Amino acid sequence: MKILAASFLQILACLTVHAGAEPPGWAVKVFNEKLSTRYELVQKPEPSFYVADFNGDGTSDVALLIKEKATTKVGIAIVEGGERKIKIVGAGKSFGNGGDDFGWMDVWSVRHAGKADRLYVAKSESASAVIYWDGSKYKWQQEGD
Repeated sequence: MKILAASFLQILACLTVHAGAEPPGWAVKVFNEKLSTRYELVQKPEPSFYVADFNGDGTSDVALLIKEKATTKVGIAIVEGGERKIKIVGAGKSFGNGGDDFGWMDVWSVRHAGKADRLYVAKSESASAVIYWDGSKYKWQQEGD
């Protein structure tokens, strides 16, 4: 029972979202150190970030909405909690059917799916997909058109 309770608490800790709150300080620090000259944080749509375990390593990661300054193309920066690496999808970098600009996205959320959580991205009443870690890189899986 203690193992089950610990797993449940770990899941809750990874899936925290605070409407109107700021992303975790460590993630903003990594973003500022590595990406702030080229990208900026975006506040819309709400929430502007999610905390979950996107790569399945047992540590919390942070997905931040970002915009490439030069082109204003929107995307997502996934700041990995363990190694503090950053993976960018969109924001000037082509990714799956989402292309290099996720400005079309007006809905996003986290889906728990086994060991690693997934990002659900969508245009309301239109296309949707999940972004997931396959063990070596992030991939796009189309869900609806």
